[in-house]
Amino acid sequence: MNFLSGWMPIALAAGITVPPLVLLYFLKLRRAPHTVSTTLLWKRAVEDLQVNAPFQRIRNNLLMWLQLLILLLAAVALGKPIFEGSRQTEDTLVLLIDHSASMGVEEKDGRTRLDIAKEQAEAIIDNLPSGGKAMVIGFSDRATVASAFETDRSVLKDRLDSIPQTDAATTLTEGIALAEAYMQNLVIAGDQAGTDITVESSATPARVVVLTDGNIEDAESLTIKRLPTDDMQIVSIGERDDNVAILSMEAKRNYEYPQMLEVFSLVRNFGPDTVKCDANLYINNKHVDVQTMELLPGYTQTPVNENSGEDKGESNNPPPASPVKNRIPPTGSTASVAFDPIEYEGGGVVEVRLTVHDAMTSDNAAWTIVQPPRHVTVLEIGEGNLFLDRVLPTLPIQVKKMTPDEYERADESELAEAGRLKFDLAIFDNHSTERLWPGSYIFFGGVPKVEGVSADRMVQGGVIFDWDESHPILRYVGIGKIMVHQWLNLQLPQQAEPLVEGEDAPIMALLSQDGMHFLISAFSLVAEDEITGQALLNSDWGFKPHFPVFLQNAIQFMTGSLSFKGVRNVRPGNPIEFAVPEGTDEISVRRPDGFVAKVQTASFTTVNYAGTRKVGVYTAKPAIEGREQYAVNLFNGVESSIAPSKVLRLAGTNVEAKASTEIVNKPFWPYLLLAILAVLLIEWAIYSKRVFV
Repeated sequence: MNFLSGWMPIALAAGITVPPLVLLYFLKLRRAPHTVSTTLLWKRAVEDLQVNAPFQRIRNNLLMWLQLLILLLAAVALGKPIFEGSRQTEDTLVLLIDHSASMGVEEKDGRTRLDIAKEQAEAIIDNLPSGGKAMVIGFSDRATVASAFETDRSVLKDRLDSIPQTDAATTLTEGIALAEAYMQNLVIAGDQAGTDITVESSATPARVVVLTDGNIEDAESLTIKRLPTDDMQIVSIGERDDNVAILSMEAKRNYEYPQMLEVFSLVRNFGPDTVKCDANLYINNKHVDVQTMELLPGYTQTPVNENSGEDKGESNNPPPASPVKNRIPPTGSTASVAFDPIEYEGGGVVEVRLTVHDAMTSDNAAWTIVQPPRHVTVLEIGEGNLFLDRVLPTLPIQVKKMTPDEYERADESELAEAGRLKFDLAIFDNHSTERLWPGSYIFFGGVPKVEGVSADRMVQGGVIFDWDESHPILRYVGIGKIMVHQWLNLQLPQQAEPLVEGEDAPIMALLSQDGMHFLISAFSLVAEDEITGQALLNSDWGFKPHFPVFLQNAIQFMTGSLSFKGVRNVRPGNPIEFAVPEGTDEISVRRPDGFVAKVQTASFTTVNYAGTRKVGVYTAKPAIEGREQYAVNLFNGVESSIAPSKVLRLAGTNVEAKASTEIVNKPFWPYLLLAILAVLLIEWAIYSKRVFV
């Protein structure tokens, strides 16, 4: 509590009023003596006559204490006391609560950022005016409505407490869209075009409060249509910035010696101090290797400019508030960890675990699933391709050949088993088909006849515009050095991942759909002359030394035996596709936290499970052997950069974040006056009772 008038008026008023009151209780009446016949009925008078001094020993008197209390309260009121409180919010409020991975950071007081955000939100709810309403939305990689607009504060708090901590990334687009959806105007469709009736919403425009640490990936790209941004408040949560994270992990078997397992990992320091830590390698929870590293600071501490008028010293310069903050790490803040090759012929879970004490734990470990070494089985379908026929036999795979006619006429038992492709991979050359089962496929110059995939014409003399050389399939592959005469104009679903792009459409892309995984190349190495039917060279890629490298990369990736980007690893929040035995009605999925979820299969051979908001290993039973486990890893540099952002650029506008909800000074003296009045009433009641008696 503070005093607008200071302590002087309080001391002065107390000094003037309190001593005289106390002195009155020291005084004693002095009466003249009178002779009477008896004092039987004058006991009080006899008591007063026993002492003739003007002062008496002060007694414990309730009236005196009440009167002193009145004087003290009045003196304090003269000091104009005030107390801090939250500003009363508008009648309609939207609370957006970040519950992503970085909100699990434990601050120095032992509370997580999510706990702090919930406490701040509860204070805002308590400060709603009478009849005010609020809604609560939790957001991470996706958004959910914890509570629609509600006036009951206890209900709002219960819904707020139900928001769980996740290990997912932070995006705000869905949260803003949900908030706007609950405030949309009503449109009544007319019977004819142009006769729609728009009914304006009668709801009061809502004030938006976002409680976050600022690690929002899509902050700059947000589109806000209806929510008022001028009064939007960003409450910055958290202070700690020390964090070391695993950003990638790769486990693969040696090309020449498949029994040898090689594991690599990329580790980065996002904090301001140098960190020395160990990276431990575990296989099926058994410790097998350790590597020690020293990581330099992820951002620097720069001295204040002497000419700036500020005191000398050090000031933290954390990463900027941009969603792409700290994309380029400072020299020495990252380390590529290469563990010693391990002779391991089994399968299971490979884990890299950091021994480090930092603010965030969800990125201190990473997992991947490996299979026992074996030869991959490949089915090649085509009329004969010189380049494929020359390279495939040199790879550590088992190849079976079929012509397109033989493939289409073959009995299902030759191609599929238990409702899935019998081979690890099928490669189609200049052939399109709809005869497909869950499994992995590569198409050269053809397309899978599935929903959303088509090729409407042939592009001749086109130019390769761009390619993703960082993708495992194109690693060490010089796409820019090849020539292609013609390719199909591909039309692919939105979820397809382009690897090589032309002027108008992708030339090579990855697509996962309905349990099938496709690598589609719009061109083949050999084309057929439309008039003579003779084979013509369509590309010089087959003569390049990196073509066998491409095939090896593609086969390893499509069979799920390569790295963290394979089909056996996903990011938090993304669904997992489990392959289940035919005739299975229900599977059990064990999550990293030990909870077992029951999932109905509805007689399908694959089941998508989306409850992957925590990092770790997910195991399904029963499941196809070798397809029963998946790993969920964070691998997100933006989320691991936990330094809170004090300024966010939302939808093109800089919004300054506050450390807490807005605090205002509220007068306390009216409450003191009420207290004085109450004490006066008590004092009057006691005095009246004594006089009456």
